[in-house]
Amino acid sequence: MYKLTDNQEFMIEDFQNAKPFSSFLPGIAGKNGIPLWAFYVNRGQAMASFGIRNKDYAITEFFPADKSYQYVPTHGFRTFIKFKDDKEAVSVIEPFSIIRDNDTVKETLTVGTNHLQIDYENKKRGIALTVEYFTLPHSPIAALVREVTLTNIGKRDLDLEIIDGLPTIFPSGIAHSPYKELGNTLKSWFDVETINDQYNFYFLRGSTEDNVNVSKILRGNFFASLSVLNEKEETIKPIFDRSLVFGNDLSLQYPLAFYEKNLNQIKLKHQVATNKVSGGFAPLTVNLEPGEHLRMVSLIGSGEDRDSITRFLKQNFTYRKIKEFKNVAKTITDNFTNAVETKTANPLFNGYVKQSYLDNGLRGGFPITFKYGNKRKIFYLYSRKHGDLERDYNFFSINPTYYSQGNGNYRDINQNRRLDVVFNPEIGDYNIKHFVNLIQLDGYNPLLIKDVQFTTNDKTVNFFRYGINEADVDKFKDFFHHPFSPGDLYRFVIEHSIQLSVPFEEFLTEILMLSDEKLNAEHGEGFWIDHWTYNLDLIESYLSIYPDKEGELFFETRYRFFDSPAYVNPKETKYVLKDGKVHQFFAVQIDNEKQKRQYETNEQWVREQYGKGEIYETNLFSKLVLLAVIKTATIAPYGLGIEMEAGKPGWNDALNGLPGLFGSSTSELYELKRLILQLKSVNKLSNGSVVLPIETQELIEGLAKAIQNSKRHTEEEEITFWKELTKIRDSYRSLLRSGISGNNLEISLEAAFDLIRILENQVDYAIEKVERYKKQNLVPTYFYFDIQCKDDNQNEITKIKPHAVTPFLEGVVKKMKSTNSFEEAEKIYNSIRQSEIFDKKLEMYKTSMSMAEEPIELGRIRFFTPGWLENESVFLHMEYKYLLELLKKGLTEQFFKDIQTCLVPFMDPANYGRSIIENSSFIASSANPDSSIHGNGFVARLSGSTVEFLHMWKIMFIGDKPFDYNPENEQLKFCLQPTLPKWLFKSLCQNAVSPEAVGSQTIKDRGFIPL
Repeated sequence: MYKLTDNQEFMIEDFQNAKPFSSFLPGIAGKNGIPLWAFYVNRGQAMASFGIRNKDYAITEFFPADKSYQYVPTHGFRTFIKFKDDKEAVSVIEPFSIIRDNDTVKETLTVGTNHLQIDYENKKRGIALTVEYFTLPHSPIAALVREVTLTNIGKRDLDLEIIDGLPTIFPSGIAHSPYKELGNTLKSWFDVETINDQYNFYFLRGSTEDNVNVSKILRGNFFASLSVLNEKEETIKPIFDRSLVFGNDLSLQYPLAFYEKNLNQIKLKHQVATNKVSGGFAPLTVNLEPGEHLRMVSLIGSGEDRDSITRFLKQNFTYRKIKEFKNVAKTITDNFTNAVETKTANPLFNGYVKQSYLDNGLRGGFPITFKYGNKRKIFYLYSRKHGDLERDYNFFSINPTYYSQGNGNYRDINQNRRLDVVFNPEIGDYNIKHFVNLIQLDGYNPLLIKDVQFTTNDKTVNFFRYGINEADVDKFKDFFHHPFSPGDLYRFVIEHSIQLSVPFEEFLTEILMLSDEKLNAEHGEGFWIDHWTYNLDLIESYLSIYPDKEGELFFETRYRFFDSPAYVNPKETKYVLKDGKVHQFFAVQIDNEKQKRQYETNEQWVREQYGKGEIYETNLFSKLVLLAVIKTATIAPYGLGIEMEAGKPGWNDALNGLPGLFGSSTSELYELKRLILQLKSVNKLSNGSVVLPIETQELIEGLAKAIQNSKRHTEEEEITFWKELTKIRDSYRSLLRSGISGNNLEISLEAAFDLIRILENQVDYAIEKVERYKKQNLVPTYFYFDIQCKDDNQNEITKIKPHAVTPFLEGVVKKMKSTNSFEEAEKIYNSIRQSEIFDKKLEMYKTSMSMAEEPIELGRIRFFTPGWLENESVFLHMEYKYLLELLKKGLTEQFFKDIQTCLVPFMDPANYGRSIIENSSFIASSANPDSSIHGNGFVARLSGSTVEFLHMWKIMFIGDKPFDYNPENEQLKFCLQPTLPKWLFKSLCQNAVSPEAVGSQTIKDRGFIPL
């Protein structure tokens, strides 16, 4: 039923009877192409919904996965074939209908990286049908290509009438949510025109918003078709009125009108385009001799206006051009995935490596480097927020522009870029600076990462050097008055027909060298406690490639602070009484005046002179020291983790109620220890110092003094100490509300290391308290606290009682990460195998033990079915984090045993329920009451699991630290340290990694000759 083809595409036979799943085409159109998003399911003719930008620009209506499984067979692509025999008897069949025409029918689905194919064979009728989907590459028009090949596999001629197409095509710009609520009313704006008998143009007659700003809409969607038979190519005049196909069957199940009338009669009927949802169908009458192939190609997309679509189709809509587009589309991702070309004895593993690399880049982006002399600029293509049919809660966005980029969340992009410096050493410390710059003076960061733009002073550009005439120079000067992206500049050059004397990429490169990068970010909602930790991974990866640049990294590059309009409220505001207990609500507030001011000025960095001076900058070491101070000041009562004091938990969003219960997490405590060790490891001979705003002095000195003078022998003393830290923290944040003066607090390296030792003592004390808590076998990941107050005054706290939440895998992973002892790591491993976290049926690792006895106030996790989502399922990225630590700690025997049941390519696809070269977000565990889904993967592809696996791949095939640097003699050494089992080799002399893979490229970029 499932198999991998020779070209590493995954095939599923009888796919409509397999477990339902959803996935997507990658939406990559090349730097000079406009991307289109497209989701599919294994039902009907597969394609579920597609469009440009986001759900508000769907070409076919976006439905979540559960509804797509139901609707795709009727609302998706359809093919109706009418047969005539010698006696003029007529019968109509629909390939891929859920109701089989007869028992000779066979159906298969084949999934490629940027190509989808379904095949239908009906021996009794003597036909075979192949349908292929791909998105247009390197094109100024975003479109989905559907190629249908009908073959006569019988022994007699076939007289056929065919209708092929889509029952629903929206006009451009129908917003997702309004249509769900007001669809019947919004149809009043809908219209369709057939242009030159060549294509249908679907448009809104005007703006739909109920306001005074009324406008005409030029943009529209389109449907065009052509046929090829015996090398003769013809344009098919399409149908848009779906009643000509379905008659009065509004359920769209049966083509009643096609049953009753022949195509000539149907094509003569008047079509109605108004006050209704229209479709797009290609009607064709054909005679097929045995062995003959009929091809029908449809192009469904979106364009700026009628003229741009007409021009494009005139120049490009031929079968020869479509074949060229297809060949490019099938290989367009190879430029990225060649970096991890892997050749082992297991083809599924090899395919999984490439797919993981592709999907990792789709969430984190793929870097390109623009170089001019010794200057460089880094730009990321194709990233997007992980929204899809199963993640219907996320509003994804893929910019329909050249050099396309998308939106994302801080944690997601940061996590998936962890290894980019390994695969692309040219990017250097770009990502460290990119994300650490967004750390605020209060230690938090914005959630939303938007597109990157550039600003240029046109006076620095010598336009005549590029052959630009005077009239066009004035246009460029107007253009450069506003921030722009590379795609904006490319579109500007094309739309104004500007002739350059050099290739555009050379022009773009030189413009970017004269430009400043403008990173766009927004607060979003709340402050997650784990986001800062992913920066430590970026630093670790950078130093694994550039260990000789430690001093330059920490002391020579300038870093900023993000200036957020959001701030954490003091305890007087966020502590509230509920049911006789103190809770922590209303933790974060927005300064509306500041937000408005920043929106108007487009300003987002902390400036001296209380916002009126220059952007404040310091070095990386200083920012990290301040971060360590703030996080140490946020340690929970009794040292039991880091407080969730800003309204959000860590990665486990389903614990949304935990911050309200004064929740804390030990994961971030272990990461704080890791940060301190990183700071301690910096070469003390470095010529640098800690430079911070003078406003941090009270926090730093107050915290150090509180730690040194603390007495915590009794519960009362512990509470007193925690209250003091809270007071210091709140006072510091209050000081920041009015901005900074620009005056500096300068601390020598010697004094800084003394401060770091003080912080380490506090962190070590806290870790000891966590690990000794009630002598639990597995270290707790989360705590919550019952807090009592005096005389119903929530600010007069008298007693604090901690409760450990049932053990989670996350905390165990962080503890293992912090140990340098093989014996301790092995002990942790054995404890996990003996615990309920280990799913004995699946031989996988769940997120946690049972949550059944935990309070419902912890969050929605308590209402999820066990074995589903964050409640006791196998969350792939967390399980992979655990496997990665096994490998890092030298537990290789255990690692290679576990991956044979835990890694996706080694799973049974019948249980996994989808392609086993693609990741899913979580796997239903045996804790789920529905045994039929045990081992089934859900939520497609884009998650942190990709980078966790790629990190395993790096260690397996290259080693964790391929470069070693001795600062005493300034000697840099390269040494491969692969860790591979013999069962991955075909023979003893086999190369496991191709010459194009990361090892060789990294060595070349570092100036070494590959062995």
